[in-house]
Amino acid sequence: MIIAAKCAPEEKILKDIERADLSAVELYASGSYLCKLDDIKRICKRFSFRYAVHAPNDGYQPELLAELVDDIKAEIVVFHDIYWDDEWGHIAEVFKTSKATICIENTHSVHEPLKLMRRYGFKRCLDLEHLQMQCAGVYEEEFLPVIRQASHIHMTGYFYGSDLWHTHIHQSPEHSIYFLNLLKKAGYSGFVVSEAKKNFQTLLEFKKLNIFFQEWQRGKL
Repeated sequence: MIIAAKCAPEEKILKDIERADLSAVELYASGSYLCKLDDIKRICKRFSFRYAVHAPNDGYQPELLAELVDDIKAEIVVFHDIYWDDEWGHIAEVFKTSKATICIENTHSVHEPLKLMRRYGFKRCLDLEHLQMQCAGVYEEEFLPVIRQASHIHMTGYFYGSDLWHTHIHQSPEHSIYFLNLLKKAGYSGFVVSEAKKNFQTLLEFKKLNIFFQEWQRGKL
């Protein structure tokens, strides 16, 4: 597994992630950022991160998105299921030659990505925050098979009934250790994106995130 931070493609935040010794980032690519594509590519290529990219939820610009993904050599592209059927066909065509893996994120239901996985061969991005909300808690027996389908993981410090929505995983250590161990049990080996809101996207919090994950990997937690 590799821990990743999530942020907009802004140079200051990316510098803080680099200074925290994190090696992977999922970029949130809104429509307004894609309109400044050359600037965004130039910023991202200043860093040696392994990249994933989250497609915009506020527009439909697959050609620009594919150009960004290919230019920064992103490994994963995450989409929400917000497009019409003909648009999904177009997205599949645009990304046909891309080396990136297209993943569909569960938002309301864990079954939501399945039709696109079957139709186009897309993969699953499993958002553990959304999954707990759907199920009103944790059901390990049912979660394990879905985790084994996942090619990409979104994780936060949230647990059902808490106010830890979009916090870093180290901000809820006990619950996050449980989930990291569950991912390991399921044989997951990809990105784990700590999906924290912007006020937690600071150098101090990124350092805490990296320390927490490294200590977990070394069996110290």
